[in-house]
Amino acid sequence: MSVHEQFAEDLALYALGALAGPEKEALEQHLEVCSPCQSELRQLQSDATLLALSTTGPVPPPRSRKRLLRAIARERRAPVTVPKRSVWWLLAPYAVSAGLIVVAGFLWNQSRSLNRTLANLRERHSAMEKQLRVAQDLVNTLTSPESKQITLAPVKALPQPQGKAYYLSSSGHLILLANNLAPLPPGKVYELWLIPSTGSPIPAGLFQPDSRGTATVVNPPLPVGVEAKAFAITIEPTGGSPAPTSQPIMLGAAG
Repeated sequence: MSVHEQFAEDLALYALGALAGPEKEALEQHLEVCSPCQSELRQLQSDATLLALSTTGPVPPPRSRKRLLRAIARERRAPVTVPKRSVWWLLAPYAVSAGLIVVAGFLWNQSRSLNRTLANLRERHSAMEKQLRVAQDLVNTLTSPESKQITLAPVKALPQPQGKAYYLSSSGHLILLANNLAPLPPGKVYELWLIPSTGSPIPAGLFQPDSRGTATVVNPPLPVGVEAKAFAITIEPTGGSPAPTSQPIMLGAAG
């Protein structure tokens, strides 16, 4: 594109007085040194004058009108851009709310699961503590210096059946270990008795020997703090008796 073509579009605006700013200054500097553009400008100014007079006076020549309209048509027009309005920002609050609902539901489910797990752990812990207390009681009864060890032997028969009792009066805990016991007839059971220093014998548990004649009694319900003078075993009806109904078959004195 030649220098004249570069300023050809601005000449029409300049002739109409509608050119301003840097474009006007650049055109005026060019007109000072360019005779063809000076001649073109004078022609456009003459055409513009005739066009203005045509509204009230005689009609200007068609050539002048066409030249001016062609010059105006060649003028660059900036495209009009209509900004597009996005609707995503209108949906943002709903998206955030939906996300919060999902997160809240997830946390609620996690909380329920953790609560169930915690409850299970507490139950297991409680059961283990109970088992530990029972085991500790057994160990204390067997190993405490205060525990009395009583060996029970047959009263009249040969000393084949044997029994050993571990008794802790301060806690009322008692463990009986017996072996070589004779089988019992139907409707009968062995019953252990705590014979206190004063008073009547106290029932200390019922038991049946196994096929080898072995039997144990562990922590029967006994009062706490009762000093034992002896322990005895009798044969009683099934279900036991509140007091001995037969002579002891085994007897052991508490040292």
